[in-house]
Amino acid sequence: MNKMFGLIMMVCISSVQAMDIKHELGQVQLDKPPKKVIALDWALTETVLSLGVNPIGVADVQGYQSWVKKPELNDSVMDVGSRREPNLELITELKPDVILISQHMSPIYGKLNAIAPTLVYTVYSNKKAPLVSAKEITIQLGNLLNKKQQAQDVIAKTDQRLKENGDKIRRLQLNNKPLLFIRFINDKTVRVHSDGSLAQATINQMGLVNAWHEATNMWGFTTAGFEALAQHQESNVLIFGPLKETEKKQLTQSALWQAMTFSRTDSVYELPAIWTFGGLISAQRFSDNITQQLTQ
Repeated sequence: MNKMFGLIMMVCISSVQAMDIKHELGQVQLDKPPKKVIALDWALTETVLSLGVNPIGVADVQGYQSWVKKPELNDSVMDVGSRREPNLELITELKPDVILISQHMSPIYGKLNAIAPTLVYTVYSNKKAPLVSAKEITIQLGNLLNKKQQAQDVIAKTDQRLKENGDKIRRLQLNNKPLLFIRFINDKTVRVHSDGSLAQATINQMGLVNAWHEATNMWGFTTAGFEALAQHQESNVLIFGPLKETEKKQLTQSALWQAMTFSRTDSVYELPAIWTFGGLISAQRFSDNITQQLTQ
């Protein structure tokens, strides 16, 4: 009788602990919150770390450390290859409980799912609402990793930081020019970030205005020539850096760039390395840095 009672209790406990996890390509059932996590998308890596969980494996560790930077990776994390071509053999050896990817890696979903339950969450898509998606994914990963309160805290801190920074800029900024966010591709071409980008979503929540309203791709940027910036000369220009010395030299030698009103009025600002395709922590860093630049 006692053995039967014990078996019934084990079944009940197991059913309570079992987790039905929905993701963008399906649903999986897990017996318990995963401990060994591999994240192959940097926005997901950033989110997992923001919840206080150290992944055992991450794609392109050096790239993450150079571009995403925060939250910092644990020294014990294993580099499992590139984001486009992760090392499947190494991932298998690490025996993860779950693997996290975005839909941009869906062609290898089947191979990864054969190694461990693979969950798909995408911040940047045709929805063009990266902050909304990042918040939703933070909640979903908080549920998955048994970090529900931490997820709510990260979202609340992001909302508060962006509001405070927006208020500070409006209070201290000497002008109320619209903003223009660019990244240099070469000496004639730039990417301009607007609808669907982390930049746009962040400044929307800060109550600021973007000068660029051209069509963008799913990542939230337009590829344009230098001459297209001439229509937006009365803007504060924020450059995603860090700029290489060759790029700085090209700017100083470009007659077109030097003739722009924003150049002649010292309305150009260089931002440090910030992952422009990141999540909530990247949004916080982005907001902090543009606030520092525009109020100094």
